[in-house]
Amino acid sequence: MKESDLMSSRKFKGGKTGANRAERGGSLLEMMISMTLGAVILVSLFSLYYVAAATAAKEESRARATSEGRLLAMRLAKDLRLMGLFATEDIDGDSNDIDTDVPDIDWANGASEPIESAESYELVFSSDIDNDSLTEIIGLWSNADGIQQDVWEWQRDSTKWGQRSSRVIGSNVDAVLFRYVDSEGNALPQEGAIPSGGFVLTPGQRMRVAAIEVTLIVRSEEESHQEYREMISLPDGRYWYDNFHREVYRFTVRGRNLNLNS
Repeated sequence: MKESDLMSSRKFKGGKTGANRAERGGSLLEMMISMTLGAVILVSLFSLYYVAAATAAKEESRARATSEGRLLAMRLAKDLRLMGLFATEDIDGDSNDIDTDVPDIDWANGASEPIESAESYELVFSSDIDNDSLTEIIGLWSNADGIQQDVWEWQRDSTKWGQRSSRVIGSNVDAVLFRYVDSEGNALPQEGAIPSGGFVLTPGQRMRVAAIEVTLIVRSEEESHQEYREMISLPDGRYWYDNFHREVYRFTVRGRNLNLNS
């Protein structure tokens, strides 16, 4: 073989080897770019999914708080509207047998009254809330679990009050506040801000109550994003400013069976 042919052959083989190396280098670079792009896309998709899932959970929590708050407000309005309604049938067919009070309770004064205790954070009243022809005494106040309802039912046969039963009727309730109004629309005991610890109505003031204004603050179960932080305050100086969403329900209920002419 001539020397010129040998050199040409070497050049040809050398050139082919260089092309293969370039192709291998290019394939490796393309693979690395593809993997990087794929990772970026996966991270973006995961971030979108996480944000969407978190937003959906928070919206569901807000909707649940709204629903629970409305149901609780409707229930309280229904019960408070019946304040002072004594059952028509007791041991002898009238309501005159209920002439005693629940014993061993702080607010009990020995006399049966339409409103047994009226405070800013607690309300105790007489009613037949379940329409079973038996008078009940109902206590309402808030605790760490929500709004607690205590019930004592009049025992017709033994002419005395039964044992107290307790249950929570509203969850995720941060506060319940009661304000009292007489038949002329005047606040009891007075207008304006509520002092720390709230008001306690005297027996004479309780007899003048014709309507009750209720304020409920219901919070969501899940925290919201920080940019949605809200300020919620009450006339007694309490306030909330955090990442929970809160619904405020304020409504006034006129007692149908209270002495509206006092």
